[in-house]
Amino acid sequence: MSSAMDTVTEENMAISMALHGGLGVLHRNCSYERQLEMCRIVKRARSFVIDDVATINPNAKVSKAKFMMENYNISGIVVTNDEKKVCGIFTKRDIPFFEQDIKNGAIKDYMTKDVISIKPGASREDALKILYESRKEKLPIIDENGFLKGLITKKDLAPEFPLASKDEEGHLLCGMALSPKFPESSQAKEILKEIDNYVDIFFIDVADFYKKDDIEGTIKLMKFLESDFVLGNIGTYQAAEYLMTKVDFVEERFIGLKVGMGSGSICTTSQQTGVGAPTLFATAQVADAIQDYNPKLSLIADGGFKNPGDLPKAFAAGADLIMSGHFFAGTDESPGFIDTIAGRKVKVYRGMGSKEARTSGYISDRYVEGSKMLTEGVSNYVPYVGDVLGVLATLKEGLANGMIYAGAECIKEMKKASLGIVSVVGQRETAPHDLIGKF
Repeated sequence: MSSAMDTVTEENMAISMALHGGLGVLHRNCSYERQLEMCRIVKRARSFVIDDVATINPNAKVSKAKFMMENYNISGIVVTNDEKKVCGIFTKRDIPFFEQDIKNGAIKDYMTKDVISIKPGASREDALKILYESRKEKLPIIDENGFLKGLITKKDLAPEFPLASKDEEGHLLCGMALSPKFPESSQAKEILKEIDNYVDIFFIDVADFYKKDDIEGTIKLMKFLESDFVLGNIGTYQAAEYLMTKVDFVEERFIGLKVGMGSGSICTTSQQTGVGAPTLFATAQVADAIQDYNPKLSLIADGGFKNPGDLPKAFAAGADLIMSGHFFAGTDESPGFIDTIAGRKVKVYRGMGSKEARTSGYISDRYVEGSKMLTEGVSNYVPYVGDVLGVLATLKEGLANGMIYAGAECIKEMKKASLGIVSVVGQRETAPHDLIGKF
């Protein structure tokens, strides 16, 4: 998983992670409106049938359609009349060349009126055949009464990403970070409820979840929303035991615990507060508690990963999944621009407890309320590493080789692997050493 950080996971990262079999967790250092926009884009990115189809009235201006295409990251809009029946389709190819026509022209004058469509319940093979024969990229699903029931696109039918993480309807899985604070305003509640329609898993996102206010707020959120929840972060057996045995969460939607406190390469919580739980320690602690009280829960080891060889250790300690910001911050898909420092390409990577992240005004409650002056993270640069696929391939190979050495055929068997403590001298010995120079 890619971390819910504003320099790591927005819609591009979330889409790429899901396409390649992982999960990107959208950050929460923004408004609910921006989160809604991101999760909409992720859910619309790839699917056999798009249910949330963008539509427009034939009397609307071309400028409005152009704005919708740019805002929703789509290339076409189905045109429906006042009765909500399909009367045409408007794509980027239909946009006129002249700015005056875009500003004043009506959709009905430029749209394609002869819409090639398919009926509800048609198979993937039928849809592919129609798209190929018509040389179209979009295929509206229209019932016998002329009402729009969905949209099929050519790119979503192609088996380009056979290992993609998808929901039951074929949409990409979408995770999103969430504050444990229950929203107060009715407008915020309405937007959050709409977000709930797109998000598969909410990740409660605080530095230390083992607090009364956070727990009580999360209980209210779980009763208000319908998606699954992962709670975190925690770092001890006692915290996990309490959450599983003493708190009345909505059981069927409580699916996982996220562990590790102060372990990230840009996190200074342990230094600033004296409190923390290194991820390997936290994983071992919480894994024991899960086995004792609720083996159905998943355990996510979060932060502190530096090399591919750290993954086998995390799984051997009891993790089911790993989450990292450091691995993915330098990729093409992470937010921000590629910069050059001393001739080297880099990207900005900052902790959510850093001054730069916390002064934006949305993330203050991730750390202790009222301690906003005390930063618990830093902002710096990481090397640019190319696209996410290359990073995932490296991680996969490191994990696979580590599992081979451990004699494990799957993650479940990896949890039976032996762990040992390596001394400082041993760590030096297992790294490159006693060489003439660096080549």
